[in-house]
Amino acid sequence: MCAKILGLSLAALSCVALASDDKVDTRKGLSIYFVDTEGGAATLIVTPAGESVLIDSGNPGERDPGRIHRTAKETAGLVRIDHYATTHWHNDHVGGIGRLTELIPVENFYDRGFEPPPDPGLDSKLREAYKKASREKSKVLKPGDAIPLKSLSGGPALSLRCIVANSRLEGEGDSLPPPSPPCAEHPSRPIDSSDNAKSLGFVLRFGEFDFLDLGDLTWNVEHRLVCPKNRIGAVDVYQVTHHGLDQSNNPALVRAVSPRVAVVNNGPRKGGAKSVFATLKSLPGIEAVFQLHRNATTGPEDNAPPAHIANSEPDCAGEPVSISVAPDGKAYTVQVGRAGLRREFAVR
Repeated sequence: MCAKILGLSLAALSCVALASDDKVDTRKGLSIYFVDTEGGAATLIVTPAGESVLIDSGNPGERDPGRIHRTAKETAGLVRIDHYATTHWHNDHVGGIGRLTELIPVENFYDRGFEPPPDPGLDSKLREAYKKASREKSKVLKPGDAIPLKSLSGGPALSLRCIVANSRLEGEGDSLPPPSPPCAEHPSRPIDSSDNAKSLGFVLRFGEFDFLDLGDLTWNVEHRLVCPKNRIGAVDVYQVTHHGLDQSNNPALVRAVSPRVAVVNNGPRKGGAKSVFATLKSLPGIEAVFQLHRNATTGPEDNAPPAHIANSEPDCAGEPVSISVAPDGKAYTVQVGRAGLRREFAVR
């Protein structure tokens, strides 16, 4: 893994998130915050125009909504969350939204819909909490849909596009196609009927910067995204799918998107699998892997360097990993924790 730190100006890369109001500062860039939900998911995006998008809301209870609220209010300076998208109906992705809406207003809701039905294991109370939080006015996203975001006049174009939903890809229509031929060294696996395989997946683009978040999408659907045609292309930052579990992160997909930086939203004993870490390390263009937690079940060789890990112990304060993209969309800085390592990267 390349250890080169690019010699870019810190001043050129300074990107503090705007409060979500009517003021616009063209000197601001794009910010992404990976909130620690102990092996769940909560990714907060703040745009140069001050709009905010939260993808997933972690687990039920007080801890994860509290951490998201702290990041939104104290770190990003937000007074509301403009858009909230749930990738799928598992507790560690949708469980926090009911409590979160009691802490901060959430304006617009997006999801994959309740059909086909979610896993039987979904807590019906969480389903009702989501319906109450969204006022039963959520929008069902289909592949090709975009969450509407403003691009600043004179600034780089900005888009957040749904590329997969309910195991379907853009252009496939309503019926699922036959399985794609497997890549020779990465054969297909038995069909996954869980809600993971139905996850929403997003590509965020800001100028030349690309970020990929596929929720908990699993092996066979990942394969169809890149074979026989790569529908995503190369990205700068990859939120490692499904917390870095090996039911996901098909090497065919990971190599096709060829990230420069990978961020693993794992827990101390969930995700960050040895085989997935090996795939990431094998990428010719990878420059750095960052983790929310050190994987306590594997050794140092199967974890990122200590300075790239936000939380080194299982009992922790829930430090985030954050990314600031320069106003011109041509460079970005990764921050570990609130006061840890900062590394600078140029976009591809």
